[in-house]
Amino acid sequence: MSAYEVYGALGSPYSMKVRAALRTKRLVHTWTGMTAIDRPSVMVHVKAPVIPVIKCPDGSWTNDSTPFLLSIEDQGRALLPPDPVARFACLLLEDMADEWFMKAMFHYRWAYAEDATWVANWLIYDNLPNAGREQVETVAADIRARQISRMAMVGCTPQTGPLIEASWKRCNRLLEAMALGPTQFLFGERPSLADLGFYGQLKVMSTDPTPMAWLRAQTPYLYRWLDHCDDASGIAGGWSDGLSDPVMALLSVAGNTYLPFLQANLVALEAGEKAFNLKIEGGTYEQDAFGYQAKCLTNLRSAWADLSDREKETLRTSIGDNTDMLHSPA
Repeated sequence: MSAYEVYGALGSPYSMKVRAALRTKRLVHTWTGMTAIDRPSVMVHVKAPVIPVIKCPDGSWTNDSTPFLLSIEDQGRALLPPDPVARFACLLLEDMADEWFMKAMFHYRWAYAEDATWVANWLIYDNLPNAGREQVETVAADIRARQISRMAMVGCTPQTGPLIEASWKRCNRLLEAMALGPTQFLFGERPSLADLGFYGQLKVMSTDPTPMAWLRAQTPYLYRWLDHCDDASGIAGGWSDGLSDPVMALLSVAGNTYLPFLQANLVALEAGEKAFNLKIEGGTYEQDAFGYQAKCLTNLRSAWADLSDREKETLRTSIGDNTDMLHSPA
């Protein structure tokens, strides 16, 4: 049987997400921690130089985790619950994990000196096997400086840091409530795409010094849940009926924080502005405008348009009035 070939990195949240998803789906695959030696022969197959890079059994290549996983939804075990309301909730929460929750991953990784040194050294150790400590740490210093220089562009600054941390901690407490039952995952007794989105970000943070310490002290069962989600190939279970309290609370975060973030980004792009700011999470958030996040809002609007009026109203009770941001322009 032909296998999917995944080229990623242990420090990459999207690599961890894809690997865990293929395990959950029980699809044959190989995992390669990509090194500097591998990069020229692998990255030539994709447009954007980001990981993971996946070679599919038909010989095609891709490296955008969500479109890839949606494209193979009919292979192996499903990652999306069949109920339309739960399915949309899953898509929205996974998107929030990828595009908003990740702000905390980037913030903690490069805002704290201990974390920045630790992470950069580990990333380069994986990338340059057998290079020796001196070369690893020399290259790591350059990578660390480059990543820190990008922080403001992606919205991670001393001003936004407290806001990002507070939002992350609030979501983690809701995720731990999920991990403690009555079901093990967000939408039942099996991992969904949304579970895997949050897992990917948290998995890499679970070894970064500052977030690791907080997770172990404040949400210890969520911390342990990560190990269960890492390889769920043997976890067999069904989907829940209806939305759980943690899911509804996370949807409220999406309505109050994530959708306004996506909308402000889109408005800035349409106005030709380089950056945007908005009031969310009790503070002011600012970053550069990105076309990819506009694409995320477009995709969510398309999924929203497929729902019936009754299904939209059910979701509105959790998401709130900002569901209006999911309406496509007339």
